[in-house]
Amino acid sequence: MRADPFVLRMERRVAAFVAGRDVVRRGERVLLMLSGGADSMAMLALVRAADERLGLGLGLAALHVDYGLRGADSARDREIVVRACAAAGIDLEVVALEGRLRGPDFQARARELRYERAWQEAARRACTVVTAAHNRDDQAETIVYRLAKYASPQGLVGIRPREQGAPGRAALARPLLCLGADEIRAYCATRGIEFGEDVTNAAPIYARNIVRHEVLPRLARLNPRVTETLAAAAGIAAAEREVVAAAVEAAWERVAVSDGEDDLAALDLDALAREPEALRALCLRRLLERGRAADALVERREVEALERLAARRDDAGSVSIRGGWEVVRGGGRLRLRRRRTPHVCSPMILPVGGRACFCGRRFVARLLPGAVWPDAGVVGRASAAPPVSATGRAVVPTPVTGSASKLPSGRSAATRLEAFVGLATPPLRLELRHPARGDRFTPFAMEGETTVARFLAAAHVPPAARERALVLVIDGCIAWVGYETRTGERRGRVAQPFRVSESTACTLHVVEEEG
Repeated sequence: MRADPFVLRMERRVAAFVAGRDVVRRGERVLLMLSGGADSMAMLALVRAADERLGLGLGLAALHVDYGLRGADSARDREIVVRACAAAGIDLEVVALEGRLRGPDFQARARELRYERAWQEAARRACTVVTAAHNRDDQAETIVYRLAKYASPQGLVGIRPREQGAPGRAALARPLLCLGADEIRAYCATRGIEFGEDVTNAAPIYARNIVRHEVLPRLARLNPRVTETLAAAAGIAAAEREVVAAAVEAAWERVAVSDGEDDLAALDLDALAREPEALRALCLRRLLERGRAADALVERREVEALERLAARRDDAGSVSIRGGWEVVRGGGRLRLRRRRTPHVCSPMILPVGGRACFCGRRFVARLLPGAVWPDAGVVGRASAAPPVSATGRAVVPTPVTGSASKLPSGRSAATRLEAFVGLATPPLRLELRHPARGDRFTPFAMEGETTVARFLAAAHVPPAARERALVLVIDGCIAWVGYETRTGERRGRVAQPFRVSESTACTLHVVEEEG
């Protein structure tokens, strides 16, 4: 019997699309994902027709995932797929996932499980490509959804006819992107292809359904061929993306730096600042993509958060990223790494004249009369005030015994923390703790008040070491901040109101004990 002209046109279009866009290749083993709906059952027939028309010699197998959530409709769809595959002589694998998808985010989790099973089945059967039955209307919905949610021109690229899979995974192909949903249904009706209706596709509770049933019909009032227009725009954007990708790759080579031990990727901020604004944003987007699945888009807000982090005047700060990642600024770099569990120690009350342990270290506090500085290893009353350095400590030619070691350069590098704090009256309460968000103090010999975080960043304290810095709080006021530099030198800065001067009534000496 002579084939219907409409059926022939559809099959010729799909065959031309498959050949022209390299959707599936000669001799490939192909796993068809079949849901039992109109699109997938048409795909079964159209891929077989393209195989015959083009002489591709494909090896076909099929997978049906049964979620078991729609009662009789789920059983109906499964039987439709079973009958169609038996009639076509195609080996079918049915996977039951009943009870696995209760709760929110059903569609996203269903898609994740469906594709994971497809990759597993493709690997088991040595298939090089998995086919999905996305059509031109699905393409338009994807573009509208991504532009509305992510505000990225990259979202205009939409879904591609063929996408290379992750290492060790089959490619993903979409042979029906050249056809509209109405054309596919008409093809099924003309060919007498059996399919099932999924009533959840009309439920307005899913974002995709809102785009399909509300947004696109309104856009069609402006342009009756809106889905074709959007699909054409996706093709143009995909071609232009190759040009953009080359420019981003060149920029990435200029700004990317060697990863640290814990870094997934890192960017040099000075090099990044020299790039044009558009390329800066694209490099930041690429940094975020390093912590995402291949098909996951980056949201506009995330890129803007990194732009603000890169523009900060102090070399500090971090941004939490979805998926358990964070981008940390420090040392003139932006680093993408796994989000660390914060280092937390409960504040410790330090008794005057006694000892206490904090963060695995022992400290002793002594209250001494008058103005006191370290002098040749002896702590006592000073008869005259020696010169004072920017750290708020006296400049003396000899380091405190046991608290410093000589470097090759001749300067002394402290190996333990030590603070000399000037007071007008004996303190009522001493507290040692780590820095807290919003901590502020006025460092000695610096202009004005600043945050402890900015002070530590300006002192080139590594980001990982900043949360372990020490803050000495006297009667509710930050009096001193201790920290460790990149070279392992331990330093401290007294607050301006607590500096030791000739008029100091008493000096609080806090020192870390060895051992």
